[in-house]
Order: sequence, then structure tokens, then C-alpha cells
Amino acid sequence: MPYILFAVDDSLKPKIIFHLNYYNTRKRVFVLKSSSLTLKFKFKPFFVKKITLSIVLALLFLNGYSQLSTEEQKIKKVFFDFLHFYQQHEKKFNSFELYKGVGKANDAPPFHMQWKEVDRYILYLQQHVPFVGLAYIENEKKDFQFSDSCFKADPEEQLPVGFDFDRWGGGQETADYLVKWYTNKKNHFEVKINGNNAELRIGTQLSKEEMSWSAVRFVKENGKWVMSENITSVD
Repeated sequence: MPYILFAVDDSLKPKIIFHLNYYNTRKRVFVLKSSSLTLKFKFKPFFVKKITLSIVLALLFLNGYSQLSTEEQKIKKVFFDFLHFYQQHEKKFNSFELYKGVGKANDAPPFHMQWKEVDRYILYLQQHVPFVGLAYIENEKKDFQFSDSCFKADPEEQLPVGFDFDRWGGGQETADYLVKWYTNKKNHFEVKINGNNAELRIGTQLSKEEMSWSAVRFVKENGKWVMSENITSVD
């Protein structure tokens, strides 16, 4: 019967499962294999205990880069599906004139919200974007109300608060760049689920010492996970 080793996280849920894939007692070699990783060990008889301890430590270390559970994978997939949908419909997302300024390009203060256009945008989300739900729409409305209050409080502000960056990607980049950035196979993905709420964290390695983190919040509505907010930076 093959041996099975696994590492656990703080909630005691198995995160990496290794099977004893191969061993050779004469050469003192054995190989542990999971669905995504292969570990090969060679040892001497006098150091079996040390090797066993090393395996445990290695498993705990690799736990941070382990596979997500089925439920966590569903959440990650919703985010990836949204990114690809946004990539395909970027022009449509940017076609809504949610606010307006003055001048030829309507890009100078004072700014004001265009609430009829906001209604059109909300209707578009409801009818065509299945990756977001009611909580997402309510949060969008709150953001627009905040922008409106800022426009009224400081009519001379040169930048339109809440619209001086990509609303859906959280930066200044194109949708094509966002898809490559967030779906990179080298990224580290973590999901924390608390009842009907969840948060997906995406870590991108910038260097050996530095990692950039972003987060997306989710809520379960009518039995399905949907985004409740846009992408935010947690650095």
C-alpha cells in the first residue's frame, strides 16, 4: 500500500498531498509526487530521522504554494473569467461617460456625475456581466456617490476623484496587460472563505525579496460566488 503525506494550513485542511511514487532500498532513493510537484530524496541509513524531519519541513514550506481546494478554485475561476470578459469588452466598459467635466475633451474641472449614464452602466452589469452581483453594484454606487461629493466639495480639483485610474483593474494599464499580470502561472494565490464572503489574494513576485499583493472580495449570492468589489492593492 503506498504511503501518503500531506501538509495542512491553520484550518487543518490538507493542502498538498504526496504519494510515494517510487523507492529503491538498494540505492536509498525515494520519490514523493503530487499533482503538481515531484520531490526526490536520497538518504543514508544513519540519517533517516533527519531526512524525515526535512520532508516535514519541506511540506510545510511548500504548503504556501499548494493547490487551492475545489471551492477556492471556483472563486479564482470567477475572477479569471471576469478578467477575460473585461479584456473582450474593454471598449464597452470604457464607453460609459459616468462623469463629465468642461472643455473640448470634458476633462477639466468642475466635474459632475452623469446619473442617467450610471443607470445605463448598472443595467449593463445586471444584464451582461454574470461575474458580479448585487453587492458589487451597491459598492459601485457608493463609489459614485463619494466621487460626486468630492466634485461638489472641491470644484477646482484637477483630477476626477475615483476616475483617475482604471476602475476595474485598479491601475493605469490595458486589459491585455491586466490579464497577463493576474493570470501569470508563477503568481501565488490565496483564498480566505468566511461563510458567504471570501477574499482572493494574488501575489506577484517582483524580486527575491519583494512580492506585490492585490485582493478581490467575493460574496455568495443565490448559491454562486460573484465579485463584490473591484481589484484593490494591499501592499
